[in-house]
Amino acid sequence: MPGADWRPIDRQERLLAWALVLACVVLLFVQAPHGGAFYWSDSPRHALNGVFVMDLVKAMPLDDPTGYAYRYYAQYPALTILLYPPLFYAISAPFYAVFGVSQETALLVVALHYVALGLGCWRLARYWLPAVPSLAFAALVLWLPEVAFWGRQVMLEVPAFAFLAWSAVAVMAYLSGGHVKWLYLGVALLVLGMYTKISVGYMGVVYAILVLQRDGWAAMRNRHHWWVAVLAIVGLLPLAVLTLKFGQANVQSVAGVADAVASRASWRGWVWYLQQIPSQVGWPLTVLGLAGAAMAAWRRTPGLGFWWAGFALGYLFFSSIDLKEARHSVFLLPTVVFFAVLLLYTLLPPPRLGRWSVAALALLVLATAGLTAWTRPVFYVQGYAQAAAEVARLAPHDSTVLFSGYRDGSFVFNMRAREDRRDLHVMRADKLLLGVAVRRELGVEQKGLTEAEIADAINANGVHYVVMQPGFWTDLEAMQRFERVMASGQFEQVARIATPANYPAHETQLVVYRNKGQVAPRRSGTDIELKIINRRISAD
Repeated sequence: MPGADWRPIDRQERLLAWALVLACVVLLFVQAPHGGAFYWSDSPRHALNGVFVMDLVKAMPLDDPTGYAYRYYAQYPALTILLYPPLFYAISAPFYAVFGVSQETALLVVALHYVALGLGCWRLARYWLPAVPSLAFAALVLWLPEVAFWGRQVMLEVPAFAFLAWSAVAVMAYLSGGHVKWLYLGVALLVLGMYTKISVGYMGVVYAILVLQRDGWAAMRNRHHWWVAVLAIVGLLPLAVLTLKFGQANVQSVAGVADAVASRASWRGWVWYLQQIPSQVGWPLTVLGLAGAAMAAWRRTPGLGFWWAGFALGYLFFSSIDLKEARHSVFLLPTVVFFAVLLLYTLLPPPRLGRWSVAALALLVLATAGLTAWTRPVFYVQGYAQAAAEVARLAPHDSTVLFSGYRDGSFVFNMRAREDRRDLHVMRADKLLLGVAVRRELGVEQKGLTEAEIADAINANGVHYVVMQPGFWTDLEAMQRFERVMASGQFEQVARIATPANYPAHETQLVVYRNKGQVAPRRSGTDIELKIINRRISAD
């Protein structure tokens, strides 16, 4: 199945691969945001989910695990543990236990997956290419603008990507004539990848096509193929139950969303991801990748079914999903890189032009790395850790802090990171005043509380301090009333905290208010509406 250039790998090359990948990852992560300066709204939630797993294991609430989870959400209302596959969070938990709860610890876990991704890409490319082009392929994938942007945040793309890369390595070992154990391992790793991010599952269809291409109808008579399929299905049953029960938002993104940037019902929806490739990989790789694919197709280069089928099926899969974001298709980008590297290796073959090939590949890696560093720095918004520290210093014991702002997940995670104030609870103003279906673009309900009722509700929930982003959603009457309450004599401004960012963020500052009213003791139980899963929970 692979090309004829594959050769056994010696110890020196392995050491070189480790050194190159580690160097790339270190250089990438020294530029990563830290100190609680999260950008993307999902990122602190992924980080918090791992903290929850650690806290759950420590507490061992065997008598009422569901109640424990509800109470945890009531205290830290950014928990999304059941809305996403759980593997990354389970892996993160022991790191939090050893190194403490912080954004840096969460990024360390992502960085380890990043290393695994780089090594997996190198090993995968070796089925078609010799050492130097394979090393260049790995470095290029790590430095791709889209991969590096999301891979240096606490997101699930790179962790799932790492499992996918090594799954492909194992399956290719089987397709190259290896023992059937490699097929079992490859599919097991793919299942683990799906327990990190479900969308990598399309590669299972690619593997089936490659097996059928190699074995023909004889593949249907191989009992191991059936065992692999059965074990994969059984292994995915818990994930299917979780998704159907709690992942309605993910199901909706497939079925159709009202704010889709390009509906799959239009031709634009089927070319949208193609249009993103230049910004995802850079124009040099885009042009070289297209030329390399054209060359391989013209020459009918054998053994490239993995790359053709992987890109084609993956593209159809992601295009068929109505919710489109460029990060969703990062798993397709190695194909572009592979054909770019294949082009240079073919046009500048060793031994006569080998030095030129090495120079061209090195230049391409440096150009891609420079492009990423210059044009796709990871965004950050600072100030939330400082706001958490301020209310941790001021708030009475066992009280509630009310937060109103766009980046509620960042504030909640930074509050949980304060091990000295585990007694404090966070309440979100949007939960008090609004009903938001997943995100505002999909619908928002204003609960119609008067200003007096808002002030009374704040007192009744034991809120002594409020952290507010000025102007947050003030096109809504409910949020205008909330801001008028903050400007009333019941509240006293005690701090203004700047939120510097390296991009045009929604906010420029946070304001901390002290409630001078008659604050009741914090309620021990509360009902919380979770529109994202269409249910109301009771946290007693």
